[in-house]
Amino acid sequence: MVHKLLKKWCCLASCLCLGFHALGQDTVTGRVTDEGGTPLEGVSVSVKNTANSTSTNVEGHYSIGARQGNVLVFGYVGYGTQEVEVGANLTLDVKLVTKQEALDEVVVVGYGTLKRRDVTGAIASVSGQKMSEYVVPNPVQALQGRAAGVVVTTNSGAPNGNFTVRIRGSNSIRGGNDPLYIIDGMPSSPSSINSLDIESVEVLKDASATAIYGSRAANGVVLITTKRGKSGAASIAYDVNYGIQSQIKKLDMMNATEWATFYNEQQLNDVGKTYFTDEQIAAMGNVDWQSLVFQNAPIQNHNLMVMGGTEKAKVLVSGSAMTRDGIIPNSKYDKYNLRSNIDYNFNDRFSLQLNMVYTRTGRSDQNSGGGNRGGSLIGGTLASPPSLQPYNEDGSYQNLQLAYPFMSNALLNPFNILNETSSKTNANLGNINLALGYELIKGLSLRTSLGIENNDYQTDYYRTSKYLYGASNASISNQHDMTIVNENILNYHMDINDHALDAVGGFTYQQYVGKSSSVSGSNFISDAPETGQISGASIFGIPSSGYTKWVLMSYLGRINYSFKGKYVMTVSARSDGSSRYSPGSKWGFFPSAALAWRISQERFLSNVDWLSELKLRAGYGRTGSTAISPYATLNMLSQGKTPINGDMGTFYAPSTTLPANLRWETTDQINVGVDIGLLTNRLRITADYYDKITKDLLNAVILPPSSGYGNTIRNIGKMGNKGVELMVEGDVISNDRLLWTLSGNISANRNKVISLYGGDDVYGSNVNLSYINDFIHLIREGEPMGVFFTYKENGYTDDGNLQYIDRDDNGTLSVADKMITGNPYPDFTYGINSDLSYRGFDFSFFFQGSQGNDLFNVGETANLDQGMGLNLRKGVLNSHWKPDNSPEANAAAKYPRVSRSIAVQYSDRFIEDGSYLRLKNISLGYNLPLQKWGIQWCNQLKVYVSAQNIWTLTKYTGMDPEVNSLVGNINIGVDYLTYPNVKTVSFGARVQF
Repeated sequence: MVHKLLKKWCCLASCLCLGFHALGQDTVTGRVTDEGGTPLEGVSVSVKNTANSTSTNVEGHYSIGARQGNVLVFGYVGYGTQEVEVGANLTLDVKLVTKQEALDEVVVVGYGTLKRRDVTGAIASVSGQKMSEYVVPNPVQALQGRAAGVVVTTNSGAPNGNFTVRIRGSNSIRGGNDPLYIIDGMPSSPSSINSLDIESVEVLKDASATAIYGSRAANGVVLITTKRGKSGAASIAYDVNYGIQSQIKKLDMMNATEWATFYNEQQLNDVGKTYFTDEQIAAMGNVDWQSLVFQNAPIQNHNLMVMGGTEKAKVLVSGSAMTRDGIIPNSKYDKYNLRSNIDYNFNDRFSLQLNMVYTRTGRSDQNSGGGNRGGSLIGGTLASPPSLQPYNEDGSYQNLQLAYPFMSNALLNPFNILNETSSKTNANLGNINLALGYELIKGLSLRTSLGIENNDYQTDYYRTSKYLYGASNASISNQHDMTIVNENILNYHMDINDHALDAVGGFTYQQYVGKSSSVSGSNFISDAPETGQISGASIFGIPSSGYTKWVLMSYLGRINYSFKGKYVMTVSARSDGSSRYSPGSKWGFFPSAALAWRISQERFLSNVDWLSELKLRAGYGRTGSTAISPYATLNMLSQGKTPINGDMGTFYAPSTTLPANLRWETTDQINVGVDIGLLTNRLRITADYYDKITKDLLNAVILPPSSGYGNTIRNIGKMGNKGVELMVEGDVISNDRLLWTLSGNISANRNKVISLYGGDDVYGSNVNLSYINDFIHLIREGEPMGVFFTYKENGYTDDGNLQYIDRDDNGTLSVADKMITGNPYPDFTYGINSDLSYRGFDFSFFFQGSQGNDLFNVGETANLDQGMGLNLRKGVLNSHWKPDNSPEANAAAKYPRVSRSIAVQYSDRFIEDGSYLRLKNISLGYNLPLQKWGIQWCNQLKVYVSAQNIWTLTKYTGMDPEVNSLVGNINIGVDYLTYPNVKTVSFGARVQF
């Protein structure tokens, strides 16, 4: 299969390349020196994207075969890499600068750019190459493990890529904790772009870097810069990737014989006699439900990019198509993307920039999460008895609830769900951003932009008449979102002798309007139209619609001053006005200040040859979060329907939430950091310490019934996060044949709730099962937000039942007996990356891990829900309390006596160590030596094989430790029958001409 795919790719590349005129190869010569004109021996000289390379001799001279339009790459240990395009002149002399001078590279910051040496805040940069090493539905997922202080958690293995991002911890109870995403200067959804379109990603972590974004920046800012056209000959690149996904881990469930033996023991204990005879057990077949439901699934990605232009006009056009089937049948995610970036210079002072993006996504979901006693797709897959088939002999679905008299009445046949229910969401995302730039005077420029993002979603759900557990049902839901952003920014740059000044000032306006609607119906005469003819329903639901609007106006400014390149100061301020807040509280002010000292530039260190860079950074800033819905401060009326005189009438009633005069949530943060470069920057180290406090936390407060309201929202408390981050990167080997770079990062964050309203605890949401309905998370002063708060087991009773610690010794269990039994936050997270290239081959691997976090395994509770005929883990049969066991054996038994009368409570039994180390990606590629073979019409043809998530080290007993089933800021670290994560093996190719 691989041979056929490679053959197709090579044929495609040949057909495309035949359309180009073959150009003869010339010999390019030249000399490479350092800043002082000294020749450099051993400098690596290569033709970009090919295996063609050479090195300079003792006099710095080189000679290499290349043609006009090729790009030569010059690299040498301790010096910055340079790329030079071959033109009509075939003699190219190059002067390399040390990596210390390469600190002049430009870094994207809020509303502008700075030289890296002038950066005073905590900013992590990730290259576009790293962001596109493997295929992900959303490019932000590729940040996982790449930047210290940035925690990306894959919530489930669903094809659409459900995940959460936290930068330096969580700051809000009620508001969002996701970072702000800025794409090419405009707030936008990262799902609208393709990974291969990304040039670079900058993560702004501390408040001195993020305060310029004010009320939207409390959770950090992710700046994504996409690739743009370049002057010169047109370049065309085509990338293709095809992979197979499979389940990472299967749970060790009972087979049919074990299952029947177990339920004979349960029936004997509870009823007094067994149910199955030996003959019946021997005649049972064995069905592996996990293997039936979880299947291998393909994923493929295609990307075509064309770029080129002149000094006056530059254009990039790209298109991509990704299709990802889920390992659960009939679950799928498709993404199609078109992008056009245009740069046009009217003259030396007036320029235009136009970015246009269209993305079409299609998602097919399955009822795959949660449920209990087999009441969901995954729950039914694990709980279905291995003695039963999904279909009857006549081909109809088997109703598993009726198979035995002791079966759960919630157990669903997984194949009935898979084939007779569908939920499809199609989305159209459009983004246009037009910017005009004009240089008013030398050094002073004005940039005004208008961006419009339009998102349309439609979800069609249909359940056919063949569904065993209810009538046919359909619903259609629509959501329309439009965001308009206008920015007017002045930038000023001045260099006078030892002084350098960069200043930014401006005004921005952002408006969001969201509209929603839904219709539903049930009892359809025919299943053929599905949602295409919802008027065919016999019973109609109540139609609904919604409308939301908010506006944010802002004034902003920043000054960055550098003296002699050694002493740097940054001061910024932003004032935000939000329509969400009450009059008198609508505006918030968010200042910041930071200093940096490049000690390595001082005279007393000038003779320390091994020290290339030493910079100390310190900063303070304030950021904010709106944290409330647009109408939370208004006295709202809610609408509903009620029977009136035999008909349905409409009513309006006051909201159960009392409006209040609310203040902004604000986060104050200090950051101290150091940047170190050793051995001509061959070894690079960045370390940061931060401490941030979020005050005026917003959350609901319960009101007494006499108030006439159920609750109100108030500014109730204060929360802190503090931590350390370390990034180390080094060039282990660097010469003309072999380049090996190693990097690693580690970060630790400590979250703490400092104060709450009245000092009272705040409970998380209940996790409702048929046999347990209780909360498991807690917010308490002095503890991390959302710690696990459960009962603690105290061995077994004399008859083998569970018993719990009764802290108040009153003989009954209550909240007073609960205690903190776990922490969902890790002690630290880390990533390790290795890149090695040798003579056209490149090999890389990437490890990512989390250490010290606890997980609450809700699925494990099913192993104590006995007597319902559900399949359970083998350990329940092999290690449980028995009356004929020795006391020592019963004390060591993992599970209590087999019975349907177990006293199950949420306890420390279900809290497990969620630490893991995962080989996130490993890849081996080869650039075919086209130039050596005399092939001139193609610049690059690379083939590669890669694998993701193929190895995981963990003690967690669930399907996968990288999981977060429940939504919200409090209910974290829970595994509740979630769509399993997948491992992937893929093959790919890249052709460029």
